[in-house]
Amino acid sequence: MPTMASITVKKFDGVTDIIYDNLAASGGDSSPAVWRQDTGSATALPVGLRNTLKLATMWNGPKTARQVKFSFAAPYAVQDSTTTLYQAKDRVVFEGIMTVPQAIPANNINEACYQFLNLMAATLVKQAVASGYAPS
Repeated sequence: MPTMASITVKKFDGVTDIIYDNLAASGGDSSPAVWRQDTGSATALPVGLRNTLKLATMWNGPKTARQVKFSFAAPYAVQDSTTTLYQAKDRVVFEGIMTVPQAIPANNINEACYQFLNLMAATLVKQAVASGYAPS
């Protein structure tokens, strides 16, 4: 089991680092670990309007596989010029479940998980997600 830590990723420019600070480690099965992008956020931006990632793990029903649930939210917050208060106008949301059978050898699990997650980080997949259209 990995130890909770902050996560550093690149911004869209491919150069600038963004840090997702560790807010809460998982308390056990079904309890999510939580990260929030505090570093680089406007100081006055309420914490509830900052990007967050949640990751929870648990057994499937018959306890033959572990499930990993991802939840990411990136609010689009704007500041009112009169009141100076921030307000969420919308948000980008990603949610997914990965099921990993426990009867498969560790090497196969590692290879499948890393390949899938690296595919999600591939430029073509990122472009399709950002544009809202599958490659044609």
